[in-house]
Amino acid sequence: MAKRIVSVAALWLLLLALVFLYTDRREYTWTFEGEELAQVLISTQKAQEHEDAAQQAMAAKREETLGRADMWDQDEQYGGAPKTREAVDGTLGLNLMWGTYEVTVSYASPRALPLRTVSALRQTFIRDGEKTLPAMDGVMRFAFTLTDSCEQVAFACDVPEDAQLRSITVHKAGAGVFSRDLAAYAALAGAVLTALLVLSWDTRPVGRQRRRDALAVTGIALFASMPLLYSGIYDGHDLFFHLNRIEGIAAGLRAGQFPVRIHASTLLGYGYASPQFYPELFLYIPAVLRNLGVSLTASVQVFEMMINLAAAGACYAGARGVFGERRIALGAAALYTLCSYRISNLYVRATLGESLAMIFFPLLLWAMVEVLTRDEGKWPLLALAMTGIFMSHLLSTLFAAALCALSALVCAGRLVREPRRILACAKAALLMILCSAWFLVPFLDFSRAGINTSVAVMADEHVMRLGGYFVGFPGQNLDLPYEATDFAYTVGVVPGLALMLGCALLLARLYMEQHPLGPEDRLCGGLLALSAVLLLGATAFFPWAWACRLPRPYSTFFQQIQYPWRLVGAAAPMMAFAGAWGYLRGEAHRTQTLAAVTALCMLLSGYSMQAFVQDVPLLEKEDFCDTRIEQYEYTYEGTEKSLLVPGEIVAHDAPEYRIRDYEKQGTNLSFTLDAPQGLSSLEVPLLYYPGYRAAANGAECRVSKGENNVIRLYGVPDGEGVRVAVWYEAPMTWNLAGAASLLGAAALAAMLGRMGRRRRA
Repeated sequence: MAKRIVSVAALWLLLLALVFLYTDRREYTWTFEGEELAQVLISTQKAQEHEDAAQQAMAAKREETLGRADMWDQDEQYGGAPKTREAVDGTLGLNLMWGTYEVTVSYASPRALPLRTVSALRQTFIRDGEKTLPAMDGVMRFAFTLTDSCEQVAFACDVPEDAQLRSITVHKAGAGVFSRDLAAYAALAGAVLTALLVLSWDTRPVGRQRRRDALAVTGIALFASMPLLYSGIYDGHDLFFHLNRIEGIAAGLRAGQFPVRIHASTLLGYGYASPQFYPELFLYIPAVLRNLGVSLTASVQVFEMMINLAAAGACYAGARGVFGERRIALGAAALYTLCSYRISNLYVRATLGESLAMIFFPLLLWAMVEVLTRDEGKWPLLALAMTGIFMSHLLSTLFAAALCALSALVCAGRLVREPRRILACAKAALLMILCSAWFLVPFLDFSRAGINTSVAVMADEHVMRLGGYFVGFPGQNLDLPYEATDFAYTVGVVPGLALMLGCALLLARLYMEQHPLGPEDRLCGGLLALSAVLLLGATAFFPWAWACRLPRPYSTFFQQIQYPWRLVGAAAPMMAFAGAWGYLRGEAHRTQTLAAVTALCMLLSGYSMQAFVQDVPLLEKEDFCDTRIEQYEYTYEGTEKSLLVPGEIVAHDAPEYRIRDYEKQGTNLSFTLDAPQGLSSLEVPLLYYPGYRAAANGAECRVSKGENNVIRLYGVPDGEGVRVAVWYEAPMTWNLAGAASLLGAAALAAMLGRMGRRRRA
């Protein structure tokens, strides 16, 4: 035992040493001297001109928007700003993410030099930004903190003629000693290597098999992660939205929220209620990495590697449970993990929610086989799979529920004869609801609050072409106009030829079979039939045009599906199981066939992944990522996101007023108001959502929606030195629901543990 502990410790010490040795000592360090100083050093007059110009541009935008007939112009929600920017991109200043930055100024001056850190329209995000450089000839160091991402951060200072400013160096605090990014990669690698090392301790034949299978699953996941081994994150359809979800959770955690109910950093600090409508349980992983100092790029890359590992492992476990044969399970894992649709989901479409849900679909298939036809005592597995899908993606939950209902209908006769199976399904459903109560209760509350949740799309405009399913090498074609887009070729939302060939081979074998079919044959035949229905349902064979034009609410249901080709994702795990059985059904040459199937999967998926990384990365390690998102849902109708000004406080009907001591931490906001001549109401820089409360000098204020749906306060007294505070407070029912979910999770873990012990016995 001592040698084993020493071997694990040696592994981790080696990884830590490698991180230390390969840390870039100049990471997050920018030095400006000579002519380059003009990029970050400006006069106080110039700084004011930039601020005034930004304010005027915003005023013009507001006037233009108010003049439109339709206030809710979805095409203008983002405001036209770049989504991401390099830290130094040739324009004024630095584009920086949140954090503390150390500044080193080399100068010579006979008198003190006031210096101010500035960023037009984002000044409220800068703390400790005003410093006075004492009269000296040498080097002065100070630090400032950004509470949110800031563009064009510069230093305003009027340097007299008899003074000289030689250089300015900006360095992110803590960087360059022990790379947090490399540490995150090393931690993931260490976890995998530790698991493999522990498996190596079992020298029995079964231990060697487990080790080989674990190596194979890891290899499959590593190959699926090839695009993540490049230097940055490549753009995907929904990537920017999910980046802001991660940043929003991280900001909420830093402010003391748990669970995070409002994304405090999104929309320039105005907040966004995405957590009430979009499950975010698993996104806490990259958010915690962000708060540990890992870059946004590395956090996403490590998280997506974890998704690949989990998908491969879950498919192996599900197929092993269904077929009871390791090589068939490995074949299913390769077919599923490397199938075109899953690769497209993770990279091209960048749908983290749907990609997370696809981890649990193979477990759902295994659970349904057990509960409906084998051992109904394994119903906790069904609860785990459904909870995982629900905590990942709501639309995938709808597909999963439909799949469960259809499977139950097919097995209706057996369910009637054996009602204990119905009870097992009911227990799984109740436990899933209990585990998900912490999200479900706020979701239902906010859905009744009048907040826009519609993501309706005319689904008939996004149907698949039947021939598209036979595309072998899907890849992005960025030059193709959207109206001419072929989803099979350019997006890759197809099962993939490897899956199609396996299913075709199974059909041929079943057709040629002489003796009665076995239970696995009948099961895979049913999976094939159901997947064929789903694939046809994603094409014009289903009357999507008619369905999307039915009277409401029926049409809304079909429009919420948005893209019928999403049905391919529900078909993919069933095709992977059936395809693996088709390839490896025969006893002879299974090992060689498995190698050939894996190579075919790598060939087909490798092309798609290579095509994806041909463009320039959207976000690299030190880049800036904006917080203004394009999505228009999850706000009250009429919200113009492009008009939100960071830190803007407006006192209505106040001839004059002044704001002092402004502080914002997450969704908590406080400041001192001087309004000696009175005011009628006060608007603060937070979007209105139910749950906000406010007080002025300790007395409760009424909170309502103001202009552009920001928070408006009534009952704020006039006078000097009025201290105003605004905060978000979750209802007691949400806290009770959270406690119920903790109990449900503990019960589920205990039942899964008991199920595992029973299996080993």
